[in-house]
Amino acid sequence: MRTLFIDPGTAGISGAALAAALTDLGDAKDIGKNAADVVSKMRGEDPKKVMDALDLSAAAQEKAYAVFSDLEAVFSKFHEGAFSPSGVLTEVLCPLALLDAMDLLSCPVYAKPPALGICLPETLEICARHRMPAAESSAKMERTTPAGASLLAHLAVFRQSIPSMTPEKTGYAKESGLLIVEGDIFDLTEERIVILETNIDDVSGEVIGYAVERLLASGAVDVFVTQGFGKKHRPVFMISVITTLERYRALTEILMEETGTLGVRVKEEPRIVAERERKAYRFMISGEEFSVRVKVSKHAGRIISAKPEFEDMKIAAAGLKKPLKDVINEVQIQIPEFVQY
Repeated sequence: MRTLFIDPGTAGISGAALAAALTDLGDAKDIGKNAADVVSKMRGEDPKKVMDALDLSAAAQEKAYAVFSDLEAVFSKFHEGAFSPSGVLTEVLCPLALLDAMDLLSCPVYAKPPALGICLPETLEICARHRMPAAESSAKMERTTPAGASLLAHLAVFRQSIPSMTPEKTGYAKESGLLIVEGDIFDLTEERIVILETNIDDVSGEVIGYAVERLLASGAVDVFVTQGFGKKHRPVFMISVITTLERYRALTEILMEETGTLGVRVKEEPRIVAERERKAYRFMISGEEFSVRVKVSKHAGRIISAKPEFEDMKIAAAGLKKPLKDVINEVQIQIPEFVQY
């Protein structure tokens, strides 16, 4: 499976550096120059008009709006007056136009934590908003810009090292030193996860249930509760949370706030996962059309499972006032129409 790895661990990242590295990666000088020319000529226009002129896909426009939203929020926090995106159009839209044209937005993107150097408070605020890890840097200059930090936060999953992949080509931004690598990643991929564990023996089931709901709503990959015996043979519940390196601190705080536990065990472990893709399809359920996301897992290029999103089927069942089991059955029958095993 095609993948992209971004290494800003030493050089940091800006939109200009990412655009330069992408141009070198794909020998896309014409694409980059055209995008820069379009943005330059339309500076001061509404971002939507510029994106339409660049013919950005819906996915690229979604990323752009997310970055502009970040930048507007941090600008409002540290400055007076209205935020104008015209000053960052080139830094945001040029790298996204390149990623879009090179069809790299649809593949997994991984990155090391970026070096900040002497950074602006806006950049630190972007990192805080996304719980994005940052790397130490002794550089006496700005390494990562606010736009660069936001682009990275919305594009990549963070790793401490390059993932298991077969490199095919590299792109290098000579002026900044930013390195990117395109290659193939195995559909059975190793990733790093964090497991949080704590034992609870003096909290009601209702409180534990609410804590589980909050943890899942806040981005936990999975949460489960195991019953056992603790000190003096007292009944005890062990709450286990599977999360990522980026989210574990926030989830630890929720776990402690909601349960009152005084300590949480933290373990970082590797795990092997199949290639996964989640896509929404339109299902006909009792004569009405509903959007249901389906998670498709693959191994060796072959689909090994297709699982419809439970929450989407709950919405359909509530809207139709039908038993959930009937909705699940109708969706399962139709899955082969969309997913070919």
